Amino acid sequence: MATAGGDAAAGKAKSLACQACHIAVAPTGDTPRLVGQPEGYIVKQLKAFKAGDRKSPVMSAMANELSDTDMANLAAYWSSQVPGTDTMVLPEVAAIKKSHMVFPKDFPNGFVLYNTKNKEEGNSVSKSYVNTVGLQAAKANKPLPDGSVIVVVHYAAKLDASKKPVLEEDGSWSVDKVVGYGGMEARAGWGKDVPELLRNANWNYGLFGVDKTPRAELNHAPCLACHKPRAETSYLFLLKDIKAKANRK
Repeated sequence: MATAGGDAAAGKAKSLACQACHIAVAPTGDTPRLVGQPEGYIVKQLKAFKAGDRKSPVMSAMANELSDTDMANLAAYWSSQVPGTDTMVLPEVAAIKKSHMVFPKDFPNGFVLYNTKNKEEGNSVSKSYVNTVGLQAAKANKPLPDGSVIVVVHYAAKLDASKKPVLEEDGSWSVDKVVGYGGMEARAGWGKDVPELLRNANWNYGLFGVDKTPRAELNHAPCLACHKPRAETSYLFLLKDIKAKANRK
């Protein structure tokens, strides 16, 4: 099916990445319904995200991967769908949502701390660790290969009597208790079911509770979208910190 603005059939193939958020999760202010929206509106919003005129780290990352033709094709597909028929998720979409990552059983053994970040919002501290595979690749100035694992430990900051974070000697905040974990891991074949628009090589992402079990509600498609523009740094935001740590060892 084609329209004056774009090719809906081509748009359907590209839409799998969109469906991982816009259909697979309940519509919210961040993930509105796309079905039945006017073509012109969809194209306008995608161009605004790409230009930075409309702010959303995830959507800007996605829009930057799209050509004008891609945008027109996606708009043609979504506008051609009938509202109220978008409740069924395609099997391919379920594969996109699912993360293969489980919490590494040996952590923190075999991991090295490379970044500590104080977060004023919520008075929390995040500590990021990389395993030996990733550290050695960074030291050799090579992309982090399959087998690399990143673990981020989220802590509540220790507070003083006035409810302000307690400072360590190096200026970082003292930590109290663990409140959760995040991470990313690359293994051979983990990217095969992810469309190119979202694929981060073989990286998958995880969120874990205090007991280190995966959070059942996790849809890691937004993580894939957010990290997608970081291909040149192995899809990491802080590769420079890993390299700095590796070169000090």
